[in-house]
Amino acid sequence: MSGERSRTDRTTLLARNDLVFIDFDGTISVTDTGIAVIDALELDEAWEIEHQWRRGEIDSMECLTRQWGMVDLARGAVYRMIDSFELDEGFNELAEAAIQIGAGLVVVSDGLDFYVDRMLGRLGWETCPGEEVIKRPRRCIPRFANHGRVTDHGVEISFPHRSPDCDQCGNCKTAHLQRLRAHFSRVIYIGDGHSDLCAARFADLVFAKDALAEDFAQSGRPFVNFETLAEVNEVLLAPRTR
Repeated sequence: MSGERSRTDRTTLLARNDLVFIDFDGTISVTDTGIAVIDALELDEAWEIEHQWRRGEIDSMECLTRQWGMVDLARGAVYRMIDSFELDEGFNELAEAAIQIGAGLVVVSDGLDFYVDRMLGRLGWETCPGEEVIKRPRRCIPRFANHGRVTDHGVEISFPHRSPDCDQCGNCKTAHLQRLRAHFSRVIYIGDGHSDLCAARFADLVFAKDALAEDFAQSGRPFVNFETLAEVNEVLLAPRTR
């Protein structure tokens, strides 16, 4: 694939002063959680909203608000559905290695914190505010996400990480990356989707699949292609921590 970086480049090994930015939906979760909800509930109209966002006709805030507004389920049913979605367990090895090495790792999601926190909890992790990534030692998973509160009347959404400089994303991953990189020597980005396109361009090393890989290949930017986090771990962690 054009622009793809060699997997044997030893400079890719994770180091103490690295900062790992990792997307959640479609990267840590096997499928995008919002899309999985749409498909599970057969919300065909929500797909048209999704396409409007991907075409740039609406921003992600409108997309999320309208899509989750269609989810008419009791609180328990929402949680049971979220609990059925598969996770990439390769995340555990990566997170543990980052702690052992002393590298920073932060989850950045333009999805909702209620399911990010719940699903990472299934892997045995407690989450904490994203700014905690600059603190060491640390046993939680710092994360930035939009806020979602599950009620008996649906899911209420707010956007605490919206940037005044960007009118497209509820959670500006680029703003987080630019603000936090001063505390680290290198930024490593791992992602798959449209909400990763802007921030990943400012990273020093990119692992990409799906829409993000297509964008980087078309533009000739270097990246490492992957399908599972086990493949990312083979590049970042071998042979020192394995």
